[in-house]
Order: sequence, then C-alpha cells, then structure tokens
Amino acid sequence: MKRAKKATWLTLIAAMALMTACNSNQATNNTNAAGANNANASTEQTDSAETYEIVFGFPVLGNVPADLAAVEAEISKITKEKINATVKFAAIPIGQWAQQSNLMLTGGEKLDIMLTDFSAYSGMVARKQLLALDDLIEQQGQGIKTALGDKLEAARIDGKIYATPVNQLPLGGSAIYMRKDILDQSGIDASTIKTTDDLDNLFKTVHEKNPDLAVIAPTPTGTMPMTSLVQGLANIDTLTDSLGVLDLSTDSTKVVNLYETQAYVDALKKLRTWYEAGYVPKDAVNTKVNNTDLMKSGKAFSLYDSDGPNKEKTSSASVGMEMVRVSMQQPLVRTQDVLGLDWAIPANNSDNPEKAMEFLNLTYTDADIVNLINFGIEGKHYTKKSDNVIARVANSGYELHQSFMFGDVALTYLEEGQDESTRDAAAFEAISVDSPALGFTANLDAVKTELAAVKNVTAQYVAALETGSVDPDKILPQFNEKLKAAGIDKIIAEKQKQLDAWLAANKK
Repeated sequence: MKRAKKATWLTLIAAMALMTACNSNQATNNTNAAGANNANASTEQTDSAETYEIVFGFPVLGNVPADLAAVEAEISKITKEKINATVKFAAIPIGQWAQQSNLMLTGGEKLDIMLTDFSAYSGMVARKQLLALDDLIEQQGQGIKTALGDKLEAARIDGKIYATPVNQLPLGGSAIYMRKDILDQSGIDASTIKTTDDLDNLFKTVHEKNPDLAVIAPTPTGTMPMTSLVQGLANIDTLTDSLGVLDLSTDSTKVVNLYETQAYVDALKKLRTWYEAGYVPKDAVNTKVNNTDLMKSGKAFSLYDSDGPNKEKTSSASVGMEMVRVSMQQPLVRTQDVLGLDWAIPANNSDNPEKAMEFLNLTYTDADIVNLINFGIEGKHYTKKSDNVIARVANSGYELHQSFMFGDVALTYLEEGQDESTRDAAAFEAISVDSPALGFTANLDAVKTELAAVKNVTAQYVAALETGSVDPDKILPQFNEKLKAAGIDKIIAEKQKQLDAWLAANKK
C-alpha cells in the first residue's frame, strides 16, 4: 500500500467539503418525495430473493482505472456468495465529485453507499440526506462494531449514528521530515531539536548553505497548514472546523475564537519571521504543488506532515531519499481525527439499506474485498511478494492509490518498501491525548447563514496568514473584524450551547 500522506488526505477532505455548500435547499426540498419512493422500493427489495446490485460511490484522486469493471466482477463473485449481492462502483474524479454526488443525492439516483467526511457530515445529517444506521449496524454490521470499538461513538449526532468512520492507521500530531544528507551537512543533531524555536538555527544554517533550496516545502491551500509546525497550537481542538475552538492548555471548556488566541497570534508571528528570512517560498500562498512532489524534485529541505510510529520510513519511500523525523505537536485525538473519512447510506437513494450495510460490513472484515478495491486483481494488477506484501504491476490498468479510504485500513497489504512498524497503534496511543470533546459534533444548521459568511472571510485571509505571506500585526486585526461582522460570535455561542449539553449528557 502506498500510504497517502495526511496532506493528501486533507486535500480530499477540502474538495469534498464543497458538497456542504451545493444545493442544500434543493436537497431538503427533494427529501420527502424521494424518501417515499425509495421506502417502497426498499421493502420490495428486502423481501426479494433476487440478487441485489449495490452502488458504491467514492471520489478518485487520479484517473478512473480502466479495469474498474474487471475488479467489480471479482468483488461481485465474493459478495454474490456471501450476501447475494453484486457491486458496481460509482467512481467519480475528485474534481467532479462534489457536483456529481450532490446531483445523485438530490435527484434520487440510486446510490447505496457513499463516502463523506467530518466537514460535510453534520450538514448532511441536518439536511436529512443520511440514513440513521443504529439498527442496521446491530443487525448487519457487527464487524464494523468490532473493528471500530469506541470510535464509532464519535459519529453519533443527537443520539444516532449516520456514518461509520474509516478505521485509519495511527496518525496524529505533527512532525517535520528533513533530508538526512542536508541535515548532516548542517552539522546539527536532530536529537537537539525539541521545540519550534529550535528550528530557527537549523533553518538559518540550511538556508545559508543552500540558498536556492526551499527550507520548508509548503502544501496547497486547504490541506495541512504550516501552523502544524508550531507547538503552541498543539492544545487546540478545532471542533472540526476551527470556527469556535477549545484551548486545552487550560481546564476550561469555553469555546473561543481561534484567531483571537495568543497561541494563534504567536504562531503567525513565527511563520512571518520564517517567510521574511527566505525559508518559505514566496509563492507559498498560491502553490498547487504537493510538498512531497517538491521534495522529490530536490527543491526542498523539509516538509511537515502528520506524525506516526516510524513514519520517517514511509516518508523516505515516498520522496525517494532518506528522511529524518522530529515530532513537533503531540497527538491530540479529536472528533475530526476519528471521523476523518466516513461511509454513509443515503436516506433517499438506496433501494435496500440492509444489503448496503452487509457490504459495508465486509469492507471492515474481509481482507480479500478490501484489497481488491485497493489493488485490483492478483497476477494482473499486482504480484504477491509474501503473505502481506505486494508489488504493483506498472501500467496495469488499475492504479488506485487511496487505500486510506476503505473500511478497515489495517486489512490492506503492505507495498514493497513499507514497514510493518508504521502500523504500531500501541506506540501511537501511548503518546496521544484524548480531547474532552472527543465524540462531539455540532449541528450548525441554526447558524448556516453566518457559517457561509464566515467561511467566505476565512477563504480570503487564512492561507496568506498561515504561510507568513502577510504581516499578522496588520492583517490579523482586519481578519477578526470581518469575522465578527460575518457572525462568528453567533457560531461560537451555538457551539457552546451544544457542547455544554453534550458534556452534561456524557458526564464529562
């Protein structure tokens, strides 16, 4: 498995988040009519002994594989025997996913299972686009319960579960990954780097010796921010969207404006010093190039990414050179870290939710199905090197590099060059901390007008501020003034009300 970096994962989420803004009124208006039609169809299909075709929808990061139908056929051989169903992929290029999936939902087109994410989840529940899964999980999804354990509770909104999180491999916190050859050239021992401030001297030395090299490789807007390198922000639970956060450096559960916290101010000032010193590329705010690609081209010294057990080995394999990892932010497990990517059954688009759940359950329990989805057909699209290690066949017709997306990721094969130790969940859990709001998801439908206005403001300011491209002393006050005018205080008050109720109900 060629594990996607968290930056890639967040790129996917940023693109998928567009769904929450698309035709929400149309979605609501179509709910009742489509629901009535599909309710009758569901009863008919449930009572029928005929083989049911499951439509399984998800975005594709690259080109839709040419051999998709052949893989569907192989999966269907298994599902026909196990659950009397066949499987058809609704695999849609990521650039078209938001529009096409929304058209399927609002138009009542058949769609039995679909991918969503933490940023879209609560909005889709508020618009009644997703089916409550509690009874289905109890009856057809016991394997999901076993795989996810307590993580499943993070998907609960107003007492019900509407999606099942992908069971991700251990990821969290943040780290800086540096080219070992250039680090050795600097003469600085990585073990001496303990804080964000310790990076200053390292960056200065590297820049002086390699003036044409980007000291820090940025990521495209909407992905993992450069503020991930700043330890002062490690105690912030963004409550899924950063529009009203918890500062866990105190014992308070007061929801505050992230952009007014001292930790955020200090982080921006640090990034600004790096930008002015030439460590950050001048076009960082507009970059479309992933940081791993910049590293591969030999044009950067370091990149930032999620932390994880022995993850420098994954990073080294990804960029094609030896990398050294230094942890920066301690892993804080928040609702969005558990939810991340999720699988749901549309409320008005599945003719047989029971069959849909049976197949979804298989993606958390059946390694053959998971690996067919991820890698295709053995002998045609990949070859086995050992029981759990494979090598892809070049230009095979099935190049789907998104095994972070499906069911229980622990069931996926390793690819050549990957290390089993990167899956050591125990090592990760030993250093991670749970947020007191883990499992809380706000329903912001009551402030949807303010939410849209505030998101327009953040789109104008955040990228420039969080790459150091503008002076925070001048721009941050303007940003906060516009946020208040757009209604961020009303969003924060709504979050606070719901969080207080959730904490009381959960006795936290």
